[in-house]
Amino acid sequence: MKIEMRLTAADFERLWTNSMEWMNLDWEKQADRFDPMPLFSWHYAYWFDNYAALKLAEAFISTLGKNYAIHSDEGTGDWVMLTNYASPCHVSKRLVSA
Repeated sequence: MKIEMRLTAADFERLWTNSMEWMNLDWEKQADRFDPMPLFSWHYAYWFDNYAALKLAEAFISTLGKNYAIHSDEGTGDWVMLTNYASPCHVSKRLVSA
């Protein structure tokens, strides 16, 4: 069965509980906290405290044609999505600092 939904970038922002830049922030020091071990070449990390939110976010990112990786964060008990997709909050940060 296929279910179709319309999700916007603003909807995506409401799905995650925390996000931050990933690349060049010394996450390698905490690599053992993630399962499986992540790559550190992704630009952004988004944390999800429930699987349903993660799956909706995954569908949104996939529809955009963006690559991503899913990991369990054993330090928080949450799921983390690593991607190069910049959600609106990260885009606005780049515009402000430019």
